[in-house]
Amino acid sequence: MPLPANNTGDAQVEPGSVRRSALEAAVEVEIQLTPQDVLALVSEPLQEVEKVFRRNLESEVPVIAEIGRYIAESGGKRIRPGLLLLASRACGYEGRRDILYGAVFEFIHTATLVHDDVIDEADCRRGRLSVNSRWGNTLTILMGDYLYIRSLGMALVGEDLGILNLISDITLKMIEGELMQTHAIGRLDVTEEQYMEIVTRKTARLFSGCCETASVLVERDDWRQPLKAYGHAIGVAYQMVDDMLDFTSEQEVLGKPVASDLKEGKLTLPVIDLLARRADLRPVVRHIIEQPEDCADAYALLVEALHREGSLSRARTMAREHADAARAAASMLPPSVYRDALVSLPDLLVSRQS
Repeated sequence: MPLPANNTGDAQVEPGSVRRSALEAAVEVEIQLTPQDVLALVSEPLQEVEKVFRRNLESEVPVIAEIGRYIAESGGKRIRPGLLLLASRACGYEGRRDILYGAVFEFIHTATLVHDDVIDEADCRRGRLSVNSRWGNTLTILMGDYLYIRSLGMALVGEDLGILNLISDITLKMIEGELMQTHAIGRLDVTEEQYMEIVTRKTARLFSGCCETASVLVERDDWRQPLKAYGHAIGVAYQMVDDMLDFTSEQEVLGKPVASDLKEGKLTLPVIDLLARRADLRPVVRHIIEQPEDCADAYALLVEALHREGSLSRARTMAREHADAARAAASMLPPSVYRDALVSLPDLLVSRQS
């Protein structure tokens, strides 16, 4: 059941108020919410983000315009701009710059996906041919670069040096994470600590930056750390679940081939945990990495071991611990329907199936 959008402009709920949020009401009647139901609370500004996103993908250069349309039509969950919008409204922000920055962060995220598909030699993304499969690696790399630079140009319109510095730091950390992950391709000795370093830089920093931006918009330094902590924790949990779904979901649901990470040589948390307990399974993992087109039996054996040895269960427990940390951080914000949404979102993201 979608949550009703708040069109009254009354974003804040004072302590002690008898007013209940739609989220609280939904929980009482045991309605199964999804992340998109929560994001429906900011559906109208999200639609504005989408317009800004698509408008800035337009170009007088035909090939850029063509690839831009393809990217726009591919869609996406828009989790990152949704988080920014929820956080800014939880902080009481009433302007429109959060819409601009929501589009900026989605541009940065899209640029990383475009580059990732080249690095990973991916054939599909979100159930469609990846950009590199359609236009080749050279044009795709250049398009990813274009998206990065375009995002900076968009951010300049906001005329906020603090947010520009934040975006610069986020982009740098994400590139560091990609370099670390690429350097670790094919290695079976990747540790949990190294995995967490990669996830922190490549995924969680963008999530935390989206939330942190809200405190900058309202000039509340006291809310900056809770929002940053919230975004970091929810970003780590989100990535951990993504890595588990690579072994537990179906291609039609994921929009990409299952086990794609491992076939590309990337060790994620469940496999790292398993190999730390069962070194004898290293040849099985090595076979999947080196012979991805002929690994059905090895893959079935690995998935069975991930379940039997509890590696998937332990990974999910860690994701839930980060979701708990995110909820605790969000609870430090002043009461409002938007804070309720931020508190509810971590568990929904951890329990998602795609």
